Amino acid sequence: MPEDYQDIVLAAYKMMRDNGKLSAILPRETTTKLRSACLKVYQNRFDPKDVDILATFFEVDKMGCDFEKTLNDSDPDDYKALWKHIRGETFTTDERNSDLLAWLIDLEPRPRSSYYLSPDKTIKIGGVPIDDLFPHSTPPGGGTKQHDPKEPKEPVYVPKFSQPYITIFCIILLIIGTTSFAVWERWNKIRLPEPDEKFMYWDEDHYEPVKDGKQNVGAPIIPLNKKTLTQQQKITLPDTLTSYSIGKVWYKGHGKDHEFFTDSGAYPQDLQRVLKPLTNNILTKYTSNYRYMLTRLVWFICAAFFISLCGFAVSRLEKEVKPPVKEIETETEKEEIPEFHSSELQATNA
Repeated sequence: MPEDYQDIVLAAYKMMRDNGKLSAILPRETTTKLRSACLKVYQNRFDPKDVDILATFFEVDKMGCDFEKTLNDSDPDDYKALWKHIRGETFTTDERNSDLLAWLIDLEPRPRSSYYLSPDKTIKIGGVPIDDLFPHSTPPGGGTKQHDPKEPKEPVYVPKFSQPYITIFCIILLIIGTTSFAVWERWNKIRLPEPDEKFMYWDEDHYEPVKDGKQNVGAPIIPLNKKTLTQQQKITLPDTLTSYSIGKVWYKGHGKDHEFFTDSGAYPQDLQRVLKPLTNNILTKYTSNYRYMLTRLVWFICAAFFISLCGFAVSRLEKEVKPPVKEIETETEKEEIPEFHSSELQATNA
């Protein structure tokens, strides 16, 4: 009994595909490309003897049918069964799919019925015996083709975090840090008094309310004055003062020791002394806003440099990506679709 025609056609197709003989009409195996390939073949080498193959495949009446229009109007899904077959997703397929594939690659004899009825079982492609097209297709010894052992690939390492994400995170961290520091510098420490707190005392840079005027707080206790409590504070960063501060800031000074306050009145640590209004001479002599800006700029650069170092360290972190290792085929393993070589395509009668 002769070999199955379907397997012969599929094997011939694979040989042509693997040897680049189909790249002009079928560069990729998709249903859309199969449709385009059939249209090209019809336009370039239509033969009236192939009408039965096309009529059977598209299930139309061959009498008076415009097959070029039929091919143009066909849907890619019409070729899905054939597409699955040539990709090895199905072992067998409908006879009409094999006949269409034989027509597509110009295999003779075709269709299936002609092959079985023909006394000459020589398989030809475009009128040329397949042995002449692929003279070296049979492996030495005629046995099953051996697959070279494939060594497992070395693991691949890729960055653990994306560079754009690291950059964005560093910028956000720098902004949050800078903003938090600026807010902390200007944090208002004033605490409003409770109803039973009728006195207050000076606590380093601001007044603090207390209940009893006889409490031991280590500083003079005076009657509560809400205006003084909330408005008079010591300016701990004199270099932040500018010419706009004149008329809004008062000071106490002797020699190089100068202190600045946000409101007028008595000097908190010596109530016998009175604060003086800030003058331009005192401002330029004992403060420097440029020094303050330069200091903050240096701090900002240092913070940016430190965060950049952290970002660089994070960017060097890698994770291992192991490529999948394909199983090595051996002689004893069965392939889903048998490979046919040129010598095997010569069908013989049983």
